Amino acid sequence: MICPHCSQSLLYKERTGQVCSKCKRAYAFEPKTHPLGLHDLRIRRLVQKLGDDGKIKITVDQLWFAVTRKTRKARKSGGEASTAAGCAGCGVPVGLLMLVAGINIGGGAGVLAFFGSFLLIAVVITVVSTWRSGRRTTAALPRERFRSEDIRRWKHIYGSLPAGVVEGADTAAFRSTEPKAVRAALLCQDPSIAVFLAANGIPQRYGVVLTPDVRQVPDSVPVVVLHDADPAGCLLAGQARQALPGRRVVDAGLPPRAVMKAENALPLQGPELEAEVVEQLRADTSLTRDEVDWLAKGWSTPLVGVPPARLLAVVTKVLERVTAHTGAGADADVASDVDPDRRKAASIGFLTWPGEAAR
Repeated sequence: MICPHCSQSLLYKERTGQVCSKCKRAYAFEPKTHPLGLHDLRIRRLVQKLGDDGKIKITVDQLWFAVTRKTRKARKSGGEASTAAGCAGCGVPVGLLMLVAGINIGGGAGVLAFFGSFLLIAVVITVVSTWRSGRRTTAALPRERFRSEDIRRWKHIYGSLPAGVVEGADTAAFRSTEPKAVRAALLCQDPSIAVFLAANGIPQRYGVVLTPDVRQVPDSVPVVVLHDADPAGCLLAGQARQALPGRRVVDAGLPPRAVMKAENALPLQGPELEAEVVEQLRADTSLTRDEVDWLAKGWSTPLVGVPPARLLAVVTKVLERVTAHTGAGADADVASDVDPDRRKAASIGFLTWPGEAAR
């Protein structure tokens, strides 16, 4: 491991107690014992990558999703373990057969025994390597543990969060970001995303009120709905329209189609949905059958899983369009914003998924 302070290469025995034996300074994460093999330099690289080299601020929850990507990647591509098992199932019998045949026949058949031995060794190395890798990459790191233990440890060592990371996951984020002139309301139930948008100046730039509850939406202004790609999120825009009849409501949430087939999205998976919820999704949303089926299997992706620069670009694009029409002509846009094709066009920015974050 490279010491994050003095940049010296350290053996495990040279960093007892998570203290560098060369510069005598403590560091936050020990890759040898951390469930995901985290180390301080990887955290810094991730923050730089997610924050677009310091151009935008990110939240602790967005950082958590990034550091746990390997967990979901291992589960999504779980074929590696089955592939290794298949190699063992085929390679071991063939290798043994070649080894036994070469020994029994003798003479020129010795080369057969050699290749049989080589095949057996290769299979053993592959299986052991896959097993050891799988033990680490499928380890769980709950969001709350990352907040309460890992982030607390970082702040204890360095005195503050990594540069460019902001903290906050309570409703105070909504109350402290109201602009002087309100032009629109952004309905978002994730406080971490409210913190992210506020930290990057969205409320003041576009005159937007952030709110987690449709009952707190100011009168007369258009409403932009930003939500996770999950059942509750996909139903939120429809619920807002029912609660605010005649009001302009734009669904700018993360659509399941943006992540269900995207290789780099790496969604979360929970229990399968109850039949009643599935029927509600079919009846009350414009989701396709494939999207509903994907949700029904327990798949979802939170907004904190969207690359921050991508999320900020999509929100900016939608708010520019919505606030440009605030006032004259706003009523004419109500019907068109209810149209599924327009909502799809508004969310098109989510459909281009960047590559993996830094390791």
